[in-house]
Amino acid sequence: MPLHRDLLTVLEKARHNHVTIVNTDYGKPFTVDGFSSFMRDAKRAAGLPLDCQPHGLRRAAGRRFAEAGCSTKQIMAVLGHKSIVEAERYTRDADQIRLATAAMSLLEAQTENEICPNRPFQFGQQPKISGDTM
Repeated sequence: MPLHRDLLTVLEKARHNHVTIVNTDYGKPFTVDGFSSFMRDAKRAAGLPLDCQPHGLRRAAGRRFAEAGCSTKQIMAVLGHKSIVEAERYTRDADQIRLATAAMSLLEAQTENEICPNRPFQFGQQPKISGDTM
């Protein structure tokens, strides 16, 4: 699994003698319950609410990959999803924003050279044309 260069930099500087990155005080990998206790203590120490969950980091990563333009399958590969439905949760909002921005750019480019009779005026105002008696 490739790692982001920023994480690689941090890991290169960190002292570690294990395959796992976060270990117990005894140098062993955490059990599920042990990691939960570790995270609860870390959240308290950081002043974070206890309902703040590590899974939120995974969701944030999925959103960032989607906003960077990664495909659903790329996100699945990095985050380990087995179902495309899970990965599409991240791409849905990012695609909506990206598609809406692209659509607005296309509209602006298409109308850039059009002559619009009320463009120099405020909407709802019509320019006065000499000889107009209405």
